[in-house]
Amino acid sequence: MKNICLSILLSLALATSVAQARELKPYQGGATPPLALKDLAGNTHKLEDYRGRVVLVNFWASWCPPCRAEMPSMQRLKEKLAGKPFTILAVDMGETPDVVSAYIKTVHTDFTVLLDSDGHALKSWKVFAFPTSYVIDGTGRIRYALFGSTEWDEAETLQKINDLLPSATP
Repeated sequence: MKNICLSILLSLALATSVAQARELKPYQGGATPPLALKDLAGNTHKLEDYRGRVVLVNFWASWCPPCRAEMPSMQRLKEKLAGKPFTILAVDMGETPDVVSAYIKTVHTDFTVLLDSDGHALKSWKVFAFPTSYVIDGTGRIRYALFGSTEWDEAETLQKINDLLPSATP
């Protein structure tokens, strides 16, 4: 019953986020939670290892339509910021590495995908809708949050991320 209720709530949240692209909002929460997860190759990535870089942390799942819709724009964002101190960490929620790998091959993305198989990161980051994204500055502070999907390479979003880059060091 708990899983059914959770599925209904997530579906409602997803339907809302599909209806319109959203914009990055200044983050009003507390400190940046820790993040240490394995990628598809089994290598551990810690958010703290990315200090000096602007990082987009995106919580998603391959079964989530808005998550799927924004993936190509995330790849375009990565390409537009190539050579700058910018990283995408896409955190998949609870799917097997095989499922995630198969999906990533269909959308042709090459940014880092991390696996949160036990939902620990989901809880510590207080993610309640998919997709949920955070933009972290070079000092490790969350500067922007977004609950729902967007086109990551739109001018306004790109400008907000670019504005954080001068404070980052390669």
